[in-house]
Amino acid sequence: MLASLVRPAALALLVWTLSLAGCAQPVRGPDLLSTGDPYLRVEFTVEPAKDSHSKLTGYVYNERDMWAANVLLGVEILDAAGAVVDSTTDSVYGNIPPRNRSFFEVELPATGASYRVIVRAVDWRGYGAGGA
Repeated sequence: MLASLVRPAALALLVWTLSLAGCAQPVRGPDLLSTGDPYLRVEFTVEPAKDSHSKLTGYVYNERDMWAANVLLGVEILDAAGAVVDSTTDSVYGNIPPRNRSFFEVELPATGASYRVIVRAVDWRGYGAGGA
């Protein structure tokens, strides 16, 4: 019961923090409990538009002793009320080694008051020592 109350509260706090943080500030993403996997976390920054689109750049951190492969991110663009106004998906560059991180860059189709990054998919791999 307590866990079901903490997750929405933590997400609401994250969205509020992102809206106050400003676009050029690095922001730690949620622990991504929505993926059902507590081993991944996201940190990102929104870079102002140099052409017609801003971009979101950052890292996905793998805190597991396995490789995270085929990591697909979903980015939701939120208005001031926290409603999703647009979204996009993109992949993390390469596989994320155990206890390491990998870079990502997502071109945003719109500008929002805040942003939410969610890991939509990940394949866990045990490379080396006979793993596949």
